[in-house]
Amino acid sequence: MARWARWLGSWEAQQQALLPRREERFSLICAALATGCGTSPRVLDLGSGPGSLALRVVRCLPGSEVVAVDRDPVLLEIGRRALVRRPQVSFADRDLADPLLPELGSGFDAAVSSTALHWLDEAALARLYRSLALMLRPGGIFLNADHLPRSGGAIEELVGELEKGAEEGRPQPAPSGARSWDGWWAIAESAAELSEAVAERRRREHHHPQRSVPVPLEHHRQALRDAGFAEVGCLWQHLNDRILVAVR
Repeated sequence: MARWARWLGSWEAQQQALLPRREERFSLICAALATGCGTSPRVLDLGSGPGSLALRVVRCLPGSEVVAVDRDPVLLEIGRRALVRRPQVSFADRDLADPLLPELGSGFDAAVSSTALHWLDEAALARLYRSLALMLRPGGIFLNADHLPRSGGAIEELVGELEKGAEEGRPQPAPSGARSWDGWWAIAESAAELSEAVAERRRREHHHPQRSVPVPLEHHRQALRDAGFAEVGCLWQHLNDRILVAVR
């Protein structure tokens, strides 16, 4: 148990180094769930990784139930082992772009995601949002914390330059260190206890680049409306980092 807690802790440290406002976003998501869904919501965590956000949800709302959805075998293995004493959290091995995602159930009060959906292209996002419309109850909420830039224009250029300056001024972890993305994965891929999960990850060819080209904010808004969400807005923003909220 302690070994898996250390793995989860090392993932947390690596993510925090990459995303300095991560805890602020997590706290706002949990507060929004408590305000909008009560003390015991059924929640989907999309692109959950090892369950970082799911863990915070059940800590904030002990009566909640969270289905954490991811397709990375390594992160799923760490999450299942590290959170084994958190029966409110269950893990599902699914591709978020899979049209069969609604087989996980319906009547969920909320769906949440953090720094995950930017890996999906426009078509995959549209499929996911259509699935969410089937899985959330009427009035249910969707909260997505991610890098969500606008499609262009002078304002976007200004924000981009500000983000570039902030990134250049931020201390970066050593490329070979456990608190960098590549460093963490290098250590994980050599760990005996993760060997089976690593082999499955390679079989699936499940490798993310460290950076991706995000789908513009406008597409998210329109795709959610097209899927049947009644309202779409922004709960929080720092430059192009946003928490997008949609009401079913």
